[in-house]
Amino acid sequence: MIEDKKLLIAIVGTSIIAYNGVRYLLNNFRNRRSPLIPIGTVGALYVYPVKSCKGKSVFSVYCDELGPVAGEMRDRQFVVINGETGRFWTATSAPCMVLIDCEVRDGVLTMSYVDGSSVKVILEDVVKRNDVRTARVYKNERCDGLDCGDDAATFLSNIIQDSDARLLMYVDGLFTERARVTTPTSWYEDAPSRKDKLTFNDDAPFMINTQSSLDDLNRKLHDKVTIEQFRPVIVVNNCDAFDEDKWYSVHIGDVALQCTKPCERCVMTTINSTTGMKHPSLEPLKTLRKYRLAPEGPMRELFKDCPIFGVDAGVITPGYIHVGQTVYVRYKRAYQKASLFHRS
Repeated sequence: MIEDKKLLIAIVGTSIIAYNGVRYLLNNFRNRRSPLIPIGTVGALYVYPVKSCKGKSVFSVYCDELGPVAGEMRDRQFVVINGETGRFWTATSAPCMVLIDCEVRDGVLTMSYVDGSSVKVILEDVVKRNDVRTARVYKNERCDGLDCGDDAATFLSNIIQDSDARLLMYVDGLFTERARVTTPTSWYEDAPSRKDKLTFNDDAPFMINTQSSLDDLNRKLHDKVTIEQFRPVIVVNNCDAFDEDKWYSVHIGDVALQCTKPCERCVMTTINSTTGMKHPSLEPLKTLRKYRLAPEGPMRELFKDCPIFGVDAGVITPGYIHVGQTVYVRYKRAYQKASLFHRS
């Protein structure tokens, strides 16, 4: 009897190992099943040193697990919070934030506003003070940062009209509970299994837009919009409109990015990046809702009336990319099927 039990346990154990092995091989095969197809070129690259403030157009970036880095500027390394609650500020609540110019050079963060005011933050001093505070970002998720001092706080308080505004800087080693977990059942189909660490960015380390999708949208709008209103990291030129719906992964030079989910859009897109004003008719969000809502099912339940424009991604293989490089993609298995989204 004991020998029979041992035999049964051995058979079950072997079966489980075999099943997991076959599943791994199948997943690996599926992830590699489609060839790399050249679909366009890198048209523009952006980093946003301070969350919700003006982005910087750059020629090249280094892609790592937390997002793009251009010289001393790491994407969304800084965030504005309310000092008492820790709740983060974005341009959806303070549209004027998109007019704050930010640059990091020679170890100094410089922020300048359209009224001529400015402030400089010496980052070495911020690290030495080691004044750790906790930001509460989307869904009240916590991420720690180093307080950047009273001068930066006063500068920001005067702009966003929050008497207790503080600026935090994320550095390696600080606590963050923020991550996005993707599984094969997360989205419509063909999603990877992965976990992307997040700090002060939104839903992913990278967000990719295509110029052709913007052109398609602008043909439907009376008041044209620029790509800056969508705050992408990577802009791809010369591909078909909304080709990004079909991408499984993106490959630029030695860098590989895993597409993790469609990028759902909010009122942030209605803020003019030049004037800092919301569109009175909430465009382009209103028009996007007419033809870019997620299909009925789990995605619609999750995104509700937030339209899709762009694709979120995380790093598979880190490295440098630059404007002008050829962009290759692997397509999802269902890429020849009907579009995932409603279009006109």
